[in-house]
Amino acid sequence: MTAGVILEKMSGAERVAYLAGIIEGLAYARYVKDDKQAAGMGCIYDWFYKTRGRSLDIEKAFGRYKEHSPGAIVAALVTKECGK
Repeated sequence: MTAGVILEKMSGAERVAYLAGIIEGLAYARYVKDDKQAAGMGCIYDWFYKTRGRSLDIEKAFGRYKEHSPGAIVAALVTKECGK
C-alpha cells in the first residue's frame, strides 16, 4: 500500500489509527534496538503525540511521496527528529 492510497482511500479517523500503528511499530523497534532503553522510544512517541499538527505534517509528506511506503515516509520524518 502506498501513501497515495492512504490519502485517497482512508477517512481521517482511519488515517489517524493507521499512523498510530506505524508509530507504535517504530517506537517498539527503537526500544529493542536500543537494548530496552526508553529514550529513543519516548522521542518517537513525543514527536507524534505531543506535537500539534503532526498528523497534518505526515499527510503533507504522503502527498509529496505518494508512491512510497507510508512506514518509510514516517520513519524518515522520525529519524530527522530522533535519530536512528
